[in-house]
Amino acid sequence: MKKVVFYMLISICLFSCKPEEAVVSTGNIYGVVTVKETAEPMRATGVELYHLESLLLKTVTYDDGHYEFEDLEAGEYELKVVATGYKDATYNVIVESGRTARADMQLEKEYTGIIVRTLDVEDRHIFKGEYTIIDKLNYSIAKPEETGFLFSSSKDNILNGEQIKAVFSSGIFWAEKILPMGVWYFQAYVKNGYGTEYGEVRKVEMSGLPIVTTLDATNITDKTATLNGVIGYEGDPEYYEKGFVFSSVFPNPTVDDPSDATTKISVPGTSREFSANISGLTTNTYYVRAYATNIDGTEYGKSVFFYVGDYIVLSDINLMVHRYDLSAGTSWSKAQTLCESSTIGGFTDWRLPTRGELRALYPKRISLNMVLGEYWSSEVDSYYYDYYYANYSDYGVSIDHAHPSKSFRVRAVRTKQ
Repeated sequence: MKKVVFYMLISICLFSCKPEEAVVSTGNIYGVVTVKETAEPMRATGVELYHLESLLLKTVTYDDGHYEFEDLEAGEYELKVVATGYKDATYNVIVESGRTARADMQLEKEYTGIIVRTLDVEDRHIFKGEYTIIDKLNYSIAKPEETGFLFSSSKDNILNGEQIKAVFSSGIFWAEKILPMGVWYFQAYVKNGYGTEYGEVRKVEMSGLPIVTTLDATNITDKTATLNGVIGYEGDPEYYEKGFVFSSVFPNPTVDDPSDATTKISVPGTSREFSANISGLTTNTYYVRAYATNIDGTEYGKSVFFYVGDYIVLSDINLMVHRYDLSAGTSWSKAQTLCESSTIGGFTDWRLPTRGELRALYPKRISLNMVLGEYWSSEVDSYYYDYYYANYSDYGVSIDHAHPSKSFRVRAVRTKQ
């Protein structure tokens, strides 16, 4: 009988004395952070968790914009996201035991009154951006105070990358930067009185090849010219040869072109800035590229061209210009007659340049054989009944007006068709 009772007690214990299941006392938070205007996920963006007004935890969003906090005690929490270029976002969330609270947040971009674009790389060491001011009513606030670029080897960490300031003018800004070999990401930015605006993130791959830039040809005559270039990066390993290739046949000459169509000139020395004088030229348009070679290959600068003859073609400002002054000093009416009577190149529509064209010619004055002094413009000052002229000096170019009987220099131009 005792045995029966003993086994009954054991059976009761086995079936009724089970351990109680553990009670879950914590909860989680899960959410996605996106850009309000585009619904794009915000990557690598910091999210802060506060409890009773004290910072409790920090995390960052993943590539899809999501974040999470786990094993939180039940209660009320505050989430906060702070990202450069966006308004701060906060979100109150209640965590319940055994549940995951959903807390999605949208970030609204700060108003800057400006649009910024990151431009594609043309030369590996020159980075360019572009801005457009859209807040015309508050131009003094919206105009740029600083422009520049951010660089990083990680696309998701570019806002924490290296920052360099840029030079800017008339909506375009640029900076020179030699980056180590590898893949890099860069992004243009503009700061103004409202805040900071960013352009697109773009990618550039840096190789071990040298970086070389072709500069404008100078000292151009009807038979000779000086070619100019500069080494921006020696390469890894360093280049062992540099020089120029030029041709009147190929717009982008190379060292491998036939010798009867392209001329190669090697320039000795270790100076980063280098030049070569060429002669025996005939009336023609010549294309030139600076080059540098290391064991990995040959790298070229952009092709630039110059015209040998009685006029010079300036495609960037859509002008053709007489190679030399028509007069070292004459009245306005005679200056106009000299230009309109010219038939150089077979053209009969030569004229005096406008004030704006004279300003545009000033930076090119050396290659255009223009001297310091006063040049007549085609435009009249209707208030004084005088004519405008440009004064070229070592300090820049200024515009003034004078009586048409004054004696100033004359240079003829025509619009390139």
